[in-house]
Amino acid sequence: MWVVLLLTLAGLYSGFGTTANLRNIAIQASPLIIAAVGATFVIMTAGIDLSVGSILFLAAAIESSQALISAPAGAVFLAIAAAGLLMGLLNGVAVAMTRVPALIVTLASMQVFRGAGGHITGQQNIDLPAHLRGIGTGSLLGVPAPVLLAALTAIGAGMLFSRTVFGRYTQAVGSNRAAALNAGLPVRSVTAGAYAFAGLLAAVASLTQTARLGAVQPSIGDGFELTVITAVVLGGTSLFGGRGSITGTVLGALVLTTAQTGLVFSGASPYVFDIVRGGVLLTAVIAAGTRWRNLAQTLRLPGRSSSGGGRTISSA
Repeated sequence: MWVVLLLTLAGLYSGFGTTANLRNIAIQASPLIIAAVGATFVIMTAGIDLSVGSILFLAAAIESSQALISAPAGAVFLAIAAAGLLMGLLNGVAVAMTRVPALIVTLASMQVFRGAGGHITGQQNIDLPAHLRGIGTGSLLGVPAPVLLAALTAIGAGMLFSRTVFGRYTQAVGSNRAAALNAGLPVRSVTAGAYAFAGLLAAVASLTQTARLGAVQPSIGDGFELTVITAVVLGGTSLFGGRGSITGTVLGALVLTTAQTGLVFSGASPYVFDIVRGGVLLTAVIAAGTRWRNLAQTLRLPGRSSSGGGRTISSA
């Protein structure tokens, strides 16, 4: 889909296929990729995190606070990463330890985090010093720093998902929470860890976003959570949990960013992207629901054993 979209837009607009524009798409997609990779783990547990954009804003506000803005870049980055991890952990503990749905928990924390960020910044634009902008404007061997960071994040998260116990447990919890509990898996710890990881990466995305802009703006992260969720679902991760991939999420983020850039080239209203994003999310959810219904009907076909094979497939 991404390749077809690139070729189509390059054919329609003469300047779209240039190296400079493709480089710009990669840079713009980097914060979305980083945050969406973290959200993939949450959605894989059959959860949801509506506070991603607010975590990004509060992390940016903390970065611009008087206590940190003059500190060395390394110390600032570590502090912001720790703050994002803590915010995500608060979400995760609340979801894992209570019966309150993740939708409600993260909806509440979304308001709390954005309010806290607004209090710190006073709803004013705050310029960042030069030493905090390198992560968004620098490069290494010709590769922009945001793109390099997004690539490393995706590779690391892919290994975490496919080659560690935590990654396997994340998929198991999302596939069948009851079966995971019966198997003795640490379901609460895995759930809390998924949200903590998402919070960490949302804060890292904030570092690249603010560094690229050169300032902390009151509107930063506004509506970002919907773009993140759309990228994850577009990449094939099921909102019902248990199925997805990091590669798919990266491609989903690239498709959305490419489509948004194409709308800019076409001269369309920026609000058209909201329509596109909403339509993509709705279509993906309907398609996922249809696949699960078809699977359920297949498992109940006449001639299948309802006592042995059915339980085995469900547990898997």
